[in-house]
Amino acid sequence: MSEEEILSKKTYILILEITLGIAIVGLMLMVAGLNEWFGDTLVNNDVVYYLFTAISYLGDTLVYIIIGVTLYLIYDKRFAKNLFLALLGSNYLDNSLKDIFQDPRPASNALRANATGYGFPSGHAQGSTVTYGYLAFHTQKNYAQEKWYKYIPWIFLVVIYLVAISRQIIGVHDVEDIVGGLLIGISFLLLFINLEPLITEKINTFDLPIKLIIAVAIPVILFIVALLIYPTGLGDYGRACGALTGLSVGYLIENEKIHYNPHDLDNKQRIINLAIGLAITIVLYLLLSLIPLDVQIWKFFEYLIVALVVTLLIPWLLLLIQEKLSGREKVAKVAKVAKVEKVESTE
Repeated sequence: MSEEEILSKKTYILILEITLGIAIVGLMLMVAGLNEWFGDTLVNNDVVYYLFTAISYLGDTLVYIIIGVTLYLIYDKRFAKNLFLALLGSNYLDNSLKDIFQDPRPASNALRANATGYGFPSGHAQGSTVTYGYLAFHTQKNYAQEKWYKYIPWIFLVVIYLVAISRQIIGVHDVEDIVGGLLIGISFLLLFINLEPLITEKINTFDLPIKLIIAVAIPVILFIVALLIYPTGLGDYGRACGALTGLSVGYLIENEKIHYNPHDLDNKQRIINLAIGLAITIVLYLLLSLIPLDVQIWKFFEYLIVALVVTLLIPWLLLLIQEKLSGREKVAKVAKVAKVEKVESTE
C-alpha cells in the first residue's frame, strides 16, 4: 500500500471519528434535555451568532463559485471541473433527501436566521465535506513531498467542521441534521473519488458529439425526474442541473476548440486572468440573481449561463486578451530594437 493511500485512509478515519464525536456529544445533550437550550443560548448571543454566521458563509454558493473559478483559471481545469462535479452531484442528492424526509428545521431557526427549506440533511455540512474534503484529498495526493502539505488537509478539516457546527450554533439545524450531512458527504466523496477516474476514462473514448449529448442528457433527465417525483418539493434542482449542464458542455467545447491552459501562465498573467475572470463571474451571478423569477426552470438557465460563461466564454476572452498583449509586447520590442539600431547607425 502506498504512502498516499495510507494518508488518505487516515484522513477518512479522522473525518469519521470527528463525526462520531459530534454525534455522541449531540446525543448526550439530547438525552440530558440540553440540546435546544444549548442552541437557543448561543443563538441569543450576538457575538457568537454573527461570528458563526460569517463562518457559515464558507459553505455558501458564491464562495464555492469563487473557489472553483479561481482553480479553473489559474491552477488546473480538470481538477476544478471535478470539484464542481462533486459539489453539484452532492447538492442534487442533498435536495432529494430533504424532499424525501421533509424534516422540519428546529424551533431555534425562527429566533433569527429563518432559513427556508427542510432540515435533514444539512446542505452546508454535506457540501463543505465534499468540497473541502476533495481539496484535502487532492493536496495529499499531489503534494505529499512538500513540507507544507501536511498542514493543508488539517486546515480544510477544520473548515468542514466549523461550517457544520456553525449551522447548529446559528439555530438552523439540529445535531442529527449536521451529523447526517457529514456522513452523507464523506460517503458521496469516497464514491466520487473512486468512480470518477473510471467514468472519465470511459467517456474519453467517445467522440465530441457523443460526449455533448451525454453532457446535456444526464442533467436534463435528472432535472425532469426531480420535478416529476417532487412536484411540490422545496429542493433547488434547477441550480444543480443547470450548472452541471453548463459546466459539462463548456468544459468539453473549451478543451476541444479553445485550449486555455493555466499551466502556461506566468504569475503576472495569473493575477490578471483571475481578476478579470472573478469580476465577470461575480457581476454576472449577482445580476442574474436580481431577476425576480423563483421558478425551477429559470434557476436551471440561470446557472447554465453562469457555468457556460466560466468554462467557455471567459477562457476564450482571456486568451484573446493575452494574444493582444503579446502582440503589443512584440511590437514594442521590435520598435525598441529598431530605435537602438538607428542610434548606433547615426554614431
